[in-house]
Amino acid sequence: MTPVSTFFRNLQPKCCAACGEVIMEQAEAYMNECFTCQEKEYVIANTK
Repeated sequence: MTPVSTFFRNLQPKCCAACGEVIMEQAEAYMNECFTCQEKEYVIANTK
């Protein structure tokens, strides 16, 4: 059985779902978009 620490260390880098750029967050974090894409969505949503 693989130790938990090894499992998390071997995860692939997490990529933004919108633009595909690597997210500089822990791979097990809940975010799926980078801060740039999140800000774009926030600006668009608040200008309507």
